[in-house]
Amino acid sequence: MSEMVGAGVSRPVVVDATVVRDAAGELAREGNRVPDIVALDARRWIVCWRSGVPDALDRTPTDQGAINYAVTHDGGVTWKKGTLAAATATHRYHYGMLFTESGSVYALLGRITITEDRDESDVDGFPVQLTLKRSTDNGATWTDQPISVDVPPNTRGVVIAGKPVKVGDVWTVPFWRQGTGASQAAVLRSTDLRTWRSGAPATNPPGIGVEEPQIALRPDGTLVMVTRALVRRDKPEDRDPYYRVSAAHCATTTSTDGGLTWAPMRLHPDLPNFYVKTFFMIDSVGREIAVYNTFGGPIREPRPDRFREVLHYKVANPREPWQPGRLFADGPRLTRTTARGWDVYPSAAEISPGVLAVVWEHNQIEIKVARLTLDTPLPKDLAPGRWTLDVGAATGPDGGLRLRSTTARAVGARKTIMEMCDFTVEFKGEIVDDSALDPATGQGVCLGTKVCNGAHRLMLTVQKGGVWTMRKGSTRWERILATPSAPAVWKVVTDSAGVARLFRDGADTGVTWVIQDSGETPQLSHWVMGTRGGNAAEARIAWTRLTPTTDDNPA
Repeated sequence: MSEMVGAGVSRPVVVDATVVRDAAGELAREGNRVPDIVALDARRWIVCWRSGVPDALDRTPTDQGAINYAVTHDGGVTWKKGTLAAATATHRYHYGMLFTESGSVYALLGRITITEDRDESDVDGFPVQLTLKRSTDNGATWTDQPISVDVPPNTRGVVIAGKPVKVGDVWTVPFWRQGTGASQAAVLRSTDLRTWRSGAPATNPPGIGVEEPQIALRPDGTLVMVTRALVRRDKPEDRDPYYRVSAAHCATTTSTDGGLTWAPMRLHPDLPNFYVKTFFMIDSVGREIAVYNTFGGPIREPRPDRFREVLHYKVANPREPWQPGRLFADGPRLTRTTARGWDVYPSAAEISPGVLAVVWEHNQIEIKVARLTLDTPLPKDLAPGRWTLDVGAATGPDGGLRLRSTTARAVGARKTIMEMCDFTVEFKGEIVDDSALDPATGQGVCLGTKVCNGAHRLMLTVQKGGVWTMRKGSTRWERILATPSAPAVWKVVTDSAGVARLFRDGADTGVTWVIQDSGETPQLSHWVMGTRGGNAAEARIAWTRLTPTTDDNPA
């Protein structure tokens, strides 16, 4: 698969691709690279990332190593690279986050003392101690800045994956630590960048642990926190069944006192989160922006297809609803096993009004940067043009479809989708010749509809006795609505987490489900399929519309 990027996304530039591979080209176990970016102006940017140490101390440490960096003076075309914080026999580093203040560049670093690593078997790099480096020459050289941090002792320490934000005269830094029974998020506060004290942690949603908090400041002074949310189970393996079949969302909260206190957290229905960092920011005109994975989770092998492979983005203008999620990037699989095709851990910096420089890691190998233009308009029709017809399919003078299958061979019509985003499909159809559906094989589909957007796949069929679908995590058809067969207008509205809602003749049926994760070629399709016994299936579709999911057609 070649690299795919969405509307408004420039061709990505690879900043670095230095990793250790074995003889088969697979990765040593060095963990995610978790890059960050800061913009000094429209052309001068600094990127940092973690570089692992897979052979240290005859163990296999994950998510720790040196912090490397690169500087560009030409808007990302060329880069000069260096080491910001070297791994040693005593210390390694977990994260690096960049920000600027009064002409200096600062790097917040999570330092690991190797002898204190809490897990000798996995070497996961906790607890982490916050340290700070400063550059007064735009990243050419770095010096240590002593700091003091007031956080209660815990098994995580002070873990940071989000941008600092200045609230008035107070710098606030989002972090998470181990709390009572679950990880919790708060902010560190400082007026001098030397002494840091923690505000109160936010109250988690019931049954949820929170990590990787992001914060951003609204124009009215409200501080917003967005975190990845981990569904808590008694055993880690018990989380797998949940993430394989369910939608998942960020936990969010707000503060009106600069992070001293927070409103109770809630799961946000417009911000998906499958236990991998969702980047969140608010730009200079008050637009809220999220860049997120469409599928992930703490899922053990064998991992599902498309696991952590696709990044989407979405935008909410001030005082307006969230727009639909749109493709940001989906790169090729550079390995067969570890991290195959992953596009994860995004971060971004505003380089001009409406334009961001976005950094992310691809396949735990490449550090990539691309521009994202936020004002890129959405198309009104996601699948324009003529249908591609199978033998046995035809179009009438009014543009409608007639599909007939007399065997167990599918007969259909397809269109290519021009942009991959959250979608709503609506069609008017009727069953002319009914066939009996086999839920396991798919034979007997009477009026099938499929929409693939590169990350999700809707599978729907209208039968004589009702409406059937395939849910996330399943390959079998399941009836979701019992209704007599009659000509009708059907509509399915999907959201960024893959939740679908079914409408009939403009009325909400109340039926919802989670559609499949899929990398199938983006398309809109209708089809019918008879059976091996000669039970024919035939349908007519008067018209079909495929549009982005917007506030006009909410799920």
